[in-house]
Amino acid sequence: MNSELVVQKKLSSSVEVATNIIKLIFARRRLLPIKESVAFSEQAEPHLDNIINCVEHEKPIKLILPAFPVKSPNRRKTLSHLPDYGEFLAMTRLVDLCKEIENIYSPGAKLIICSDGRVFADVIHVSDSHVTEYGNAIKAYAMEHLTGYIEFYNLDNVYEKVDDFAMLREELMIQYGESWISLRRRIKNEREASTMYLGITKFMLEDFSGIEKFSQLSRTALQKKAKLAAYRVIQRSNAWSRLLKKHFPEAVRLSIHPQYLVSEKIGISMLTENDVWTTPWHSVVVKHKEEIMLLPKEEAEKLGCVLVYADGKPSHFEKM
Repeated sequence: MNSELVVQKKLSSSVEVATNIIKLIFARRRLLPIKESVAFSEQAEPHLDNIINCVEHEKPIKLILPAFPVKSPNRRKTLSHLPDYGEFLAMTRLVDLCKEIENIYSPGAKLIICSDGRVFADVIHVSDSHVTEYGNAIKAYAMEHLTGYIEFYNLDNVYEKVDDFAMLREELMIQYGESWISLRRRIKNEREASTMYLGITKFMLEDFSGIEKFSQLSRTALQKKAKLAAYRVIQRSNAWSRLLKKHFPEAVRLSIHPQYLVSEKIGISMLTENDVWTTPWHSVVVKHKEEIMLLPKEEAEKLGCVLVYADGKPSHFEKM
């Protein structure tokens, strides 16, 4: 067999393995509720080359996920500022995906959680100390229960010699930020940007409505604050995404938010599909037999669910 045929055969094998890996990831996708008819090859195209490159060099597939930032400060939605059963179960299920990939591709996959809490803590009215405590807790859980599959990366890792968090955020925006005028124009004209803005505004309004410092504000005033905060969160998140793309050019980009069928990001399901926008850090877990739901804490209490503790800390609710 000549060398050209050997190369073609190897490439064909790499494409087949990479395609099977994408199928495993796609099986856990979060998609926006828009009916489209798109061939699988077109859906896979933005991600295929990076995976093929890893397969050809027999390297682990890198999956980067900006996620696990910090708990929502709205205690109507969350139990405390620390991670609970929701985060721990979500990380476990993401590691399950890595193990599925490992079953068909021996080098396996590595999940890099790029925690973005530090990126926009001030905008969402969360203290940097809570971001630190939250991050330390999820790292400790991963080290004890999920060794070998998860790594962590945050803004502190980018600018290691700077301990002024406001300066870190400012430097991020100087290097990778987009102007408000430009972002506003894109939200008006681009489908993805508009969808993201509406989703983030909803979250901001919900969060702000449960913060004591805003308790005297009218609904109209809260909506105004939420809209402005949404712009800032998206600006910071997009800057973080650009930084990650530069630092992890070979990685497959996952997202906690639902995406279109063809996208540079793959929306990934962590726990439940009862609301594709809901995350463990904006809610509590409610268990009912084999069913897992994510609900605001206030709603779980209204349903008469029982609060369960683990290691002396509030963990989740159970519906009897």
